[in-house]
Amino acid sequence: MTIEEDQARFLRCIGEPTRLGILKLLVEGEKCVGEIASVLNKEQSLISHHLRALKECSIVKERQEAQKVYYKLTDARLASLIIDSGTLMKELSLCKYQEVNYERAGNQKSGEGQICSDS
Repeated sequence: MTIEEDQARFLRCIGEPTRLGILKLLVEGEKCVGEIASVLNKEQSLISHHLRALKECSIVKERQEAQKVYYKLTDARLASLIIDSGTLMKELSLCKYQEVNYERAGNQKSGEGQICSDS
């Protein structure tokens, strides 16, 4: 794999909304699955699934203490990346959704369209 392919995989991994929410919580410090699930109002099984994906990308690491497993970021620079990307989003209005009227485009319905699309 090239560095660009690895970087794209990394960005896809952190780009999923639930995973990004998990990472934002881990910026604050180490957390167990139950804490993360409670704050994000998601099922523990879903949080565990996302933590496994983040672990596979070496973004988080785990530590077991008695019956609980705690997760934290593998590197402090990841916290900076999460914080800085949020700041950039707010300050530069990057990748905002805009309302698109599909009727004007000849379609029957209206809905949301992305400025930053995958195409």
